[in-house]
Formats: sequence, structure tokens, C-alpha cells
Amino acid sequence: MGRLNAALEDYAPPCSGLHLFVADSRTDDQRDECSVICGRCPIRDLCHHYAVASRVDAGYWAGIDRASRGRGRPRTSTTDAGAVSTAPITQKEETP
Repeated sequence: MGRLNAALEDYAPPCSGLHLFVADSRTDDQRDECSVICGRCPIRDLCHHYAVASRVDAGYWAGIDRASRGRGRPRTSTTDAGAVSTAPITQKEETP
């Protein structure tokens, strides 16, 4: 998680603070919305690697809805075939 944490020191990803990414379940439209947000994120690969290495099993990570994957193969979005789940993403507070 070191590389992801380092990236989060200087960058607040577009999913930061959005409940949609940590919700227990999502509709197809909500998964599509998450997929679009992940598709534009410059740290998506770091997010994906963290989710796989940490074996996350909840949330939406780097294009994958971990909450709906059950025991089968991960549910993939149309923009990503990697595996992902919810990460503890926080925004860095700006100091005046």
C-alpha cells in the first residue's frame, strides 16, 4: 500500500469522499458511474494493485465492483478487466 499512500499524499482521487464507492451495493447505473470515474483516474493502477494484494472484498476499486462479485469471478466494468475493491481513500487537507 506504500505506493498508493504516497500517491494519495499529493493527489485526491475523483472517488474520494463518494459514498457510491463504499456502499454495500450498487445499481447498474451506479456501477457505470463508478466505472467512468475510475476510467479517468491517474492512480487507478495503484488502486488496482492495492486491491488485489490486499484481497479486498467490498466496495468499488479501479473499475471492479467487489461488493457484487460473490464467490465467482469478479464483476468487471466495460473499461477495466482488473480486480478491485474499496480502498481507504481520504483527501489530504489543505493547509492555509
